[in-house]
Amino acid sequence: MQTIKLLAVAGMVMLPFSSVADDAVVGDEQEPDEIVVVGRSIATSSARIEVERELLVDTAAALRDIPGATVNRNGPLTGIAQYRGMFGDRIAVDIDALGVISGGPNAMDAPLSYMSPMMTEELVVTRGIASVSLAPEAIGGHVSTRTSRGDFGSDDLGLSGMIGTRYSDNGNISTTAARLTLASEQHRLSAIAEFDSGDDIETPKGDIVPTRIDRDRYDVSYGYDDGSREILLFAGKLETGETGTPALPMDIIFIDTELYGARLGFDVSDNVRIDGRFGYNDVAHVMDNFSLRQAPMAMRQRLNTTSGSGSQFFLAATVDRNGSSWQFGIDGIDAAHDSVITNPNNAMFRVDNFIDVERRLIGAFAELTRDLGDGQFELGARYNRVSTDAGEVGAAGMMGDMGTRIGELAQAFNAANRDLDWGSLDVVGKYRWHTSATTEWSVEIGSKSRAPSYQELYLWLPLQATGGLADGRTYVGSLDLEAEESRELVVGVGTEIGRFAMTPQLYFRRVDDYILGVPSGNMLANMVATMMSGSEPLQFDNVDAEIWGLDAAWSYELSDNLLLDGIVSLARGKRTDTNDPLYRLSPLNGSVGLTYAAEKWSLKSEVIGFADQDRVSSINNELETPGYWLVNLGFRWNPVQSLRVEARVDNLFDEAYQNHVTGINRAAGSDVPVGERLWGAGRTLSAGVVYRF
Repeated sequence: MQTIKLLAVAGMVMLPFSSVADDAVVGDEQEPDEIVVVGRSIATSSARIEVERELLVDTAAALRDIPGATVNRNGPLTGIAQYRGMFGDRIAVDIDALGVISGGPNAMDAPLSYMSPMMTEELVVTRGIASVSLAPEAIGGHVSTRTSRGDFGSDDLGLSGMIGTRYSDNGNISTTAARLTLASEQHRLSAIAEFDSGDDIETPKGDIVPTRIDRDRYDVSYGYDDGSREILLFAGKLETGETGTPALPMDIIFIDTELYGARLGFDVSDNVRIDGRFGYNDVAHVMDNFSLRQAPMAMRQRLNTTSGSGSQFFLAATVDRNGSSWQFGIDGIDAAHDSVITNPNNAMFRVDNFIDVERRLIGAFAELTRDLGDGQFELGARYNRVSTDAGEVGAAGMMGDMGTRIGELAQAFNAANRDLDWGSLDVVGKYRWHTSATTEWSVEIGSKSRAPSYQELYLWLPLQATGGLADGRTYVGSLDLEAEESRELVVGVGTEIGRFAMTPQLYFRRVDDYILGVPSGNMLANMVATMMSGSEPLQFDNVDAEIWGLDAAWSYELSDNLLLDGIVSLARGKRTDTNDPLYRLSPLNGSVGLTYAAEKWSLKSEVIGFADQDRVSSINNELETPGYWLVNLGFRWNPVQSLRVEARVDNLFDEAYQNHVTGINRAAGSDVPVGERLWGAGRTLSAGVVYRF
């Protein structure tokens, strides 16, 4: 049987498939440092995915097509971005050039979950070190997304839009989206809605319960553009209903979020421009451990009511003069969080998990970009000031020694200094130069920082509220944490050799004061954790670490219509004091696809491979994973320009596999035992229709 599969795989690599743009042609002219594969482009500076053309329900899944990137999956909509070995709060994720304040302490509403795929125009990952102007804290990378709101029109008002629907048989997942845009040359009104729903996912090892989804996303906006002035005003709403997160201790009951934003840009003169952005969002979030999964005994049932709110702003001036571009700016983030745990069967039970938590960041930066002959030089510096605080906590409804010890933990936390602050300086330098008409080299060096998250600081009671680590361990915070500081070097090249093109990059990162869970030295917390879970917790602490690797995209034009392409990614990370590998790093992986693009239709076959991962963290009790191969097929047809018909088969051979960065199952009542890594979806047939007018 294995021989037959291998022969079939070989045959499919000689067949065609597509994740192609409707109007893309494989042989289109492109920049010499850029690889264009219909529907995506990968250059030495960035990688771009046209998300709305992908058959996805989780926008974060688009990261799988970007070298060096992947997604830590704790549930069907809870995808946490990972890039070159770093993930979570170390990755800055922008939505329409603004951040988002999450509502839950376990990243159930990770930033990319706010971008429903059919209304997401693009996802862009900065390859290498993020410029200081892109985000205040982007120590591990920068991801930006943009909502598809339609285009400006001609002199007269015109109506345009889209309506589309998709269905996947595995989990009965359905997605429906619509956009209506009324626009002239200078004005644009747009309204968008997307509705996603589905049941539990099937794997070759059985059903994963709970993995149902329920999400509605809305957006209305007004835009103005007269060539020298731009304005965008928008308001949005996310309504996530009962949605499973089996790698976390609870599931989503609801997440209700309101989002508001404004962007302004105008030319002061021929060489001076001002840009400003402001955003605000407010999140109400409830989760529990008994509604969607097998309920524990009544005394262990938990309901967590959380909230998050905050604002972000950006203001910068750009001055172009004598071949140089200077940008000076300030930005900031102000976030507030609360979390209270109760038991619906015991009115006396209450844990004030996070109370009146505040985190404020204010930053200032300057960045110079200058053309130097056949190259371009960039130098930027940023100073950030981060301050945090938290209110007093407590617990009630727990009897005996357990209640006494938890009360002592709360008293110690309340007596400690919780008003904390950090100051840090980031510096980034980049140089790109062409050695020929078809080859561009790049060198980047930078020092970037990140202050601790509120979970890492203020998790006073041993719990799994860890920002989505999903290792099954309980953690306790530390008020003595230092800010992380990363020093990184990146070297890359983009080149064309005849019909062959590639964009490989090598990187090395040394991180001082890397924040990681280590065996707790808090004897009281150890005692409480042992009584609650049977094992001692990990405590967030500063260690030293290093991460290195390489990633690349490549393509080869077999003919004007036929393209062979692929990506490869390798990331290695370890603590330098103990040589223990860092937790949740993806193993060596890559993909090879063959795309045939005709005038009105396209086909693609794709083979994805992952190596064994035996470099695992002993501290996190991390499980090894075996390697695997998956085969995907797809088809796209445009009978007329306005209509797109699409179909896809994922995991054609129904392989049983475990992606290493997928979380550990915490939900009883599933076919996957508690404590075992979640299995990947079995064979999945998807189809969709998108109509534009």
